[in-house]
Amino acid sequence: MFAKTADRIADIRARAEAATPGHWGVHYDGKGTYTIEAQPRLILGVGNVREGVVATLHGEHGDAQPYRDSGFMARAREDVPFLLDRVAELEALVKDLTDPDPCHFDHHGYCQAHGWFATDPVCPHGRAQTLFPELKDGAE
Repeated sequence: MFAKTADRIADIRARAEAATPGHWGVHYDGKGTYTIEAQPRLILGVGNVREGVVATLHGEHGDAQPYRDSGFMARAREDVPFLLDRVAELEALVKDLTDPDPCHFDHHGYCQAHGWFATDPVCPHGRAQTLFPELKDGAE
């Protein structure tokens, strides 16, 4: 179990950076085996080349699950870094837009401190402070 979300994100980023670099592609042998290859490409006069095999998935011909799994795995090489960068952008935006003052609720459950007149969802400033405790009361 991870103590903090930031630690888990750092661990995910470290794994992504340590993985085989470059674009990954999928080769199907026509018999049920899918091979995830690093930097596959076609070179005229040479043929299909790659920088190595990342993983091999075995199944039966016509089995859709190894096909879906191989596509997921191959695209994860580019999807995970993209998502990590997007999370970092959104975290920075939330931190910039969040008021550090604590919520103050009236008898209806509305946040008077931030002018939020709904109870579901609750005040976005309070939700942001829950996600990022360092935002509370201007602490950083």
